[in-house]
Amino acid sequence: MSHLVSILLAVTPPVPPVAPVLGIVVDGFRAPACQRCAGHRGVTIATASGSQVRAVTGGVIVFVGQVARVLYVVEDIGSGVKVTYGRLSGTGLVRGDAVAAGEAIGVSSDQLYLGVRVHGSYVNPLQFLGFGAGHLVGRGSVIVAR
Repeated sequence: MSHLVSILLAVTPPVPPVAPVLGIVVDGFRAPACQRCAGHRGVTIATASGSQVRAVTGGVIVFVGQVARVLYVVEDIGSGVKVTYGRLSGTGLVRGDAVAAGEAIGVSSDQLYLGVRVHGSYVNPLQFLGFGAGHLVGRGSVIVAR
């Protein structure tokens, strides 16, 4: 078993995560060849503007702010795992807030960026969160609620 696989098995959320929004994956995960190389370090999900974005699992908010004039919220879910929700149009959260699975993270624009980092390395959020086959795999897949 590879080192990365053993880390993923150790930190995979124990309860089924909640889909953050209903929508369609319009840009899938593309791992960069190096830390600063080009890639798409998460997935982009087209959704109805104004949709409620929900926490995929429980955790603590460690960042709320704009990066290049785009609003992001980062949730630390423990074991070295951080979930990033981006392209939000608003949020009422502040750093240090605790959230439960399914709790409101914010309000979406017409797209949501969803990313996952494990000990600082980006991984495919759909596979990591267990949305895999039949739920969120690939471009154009529909996200279903759990």
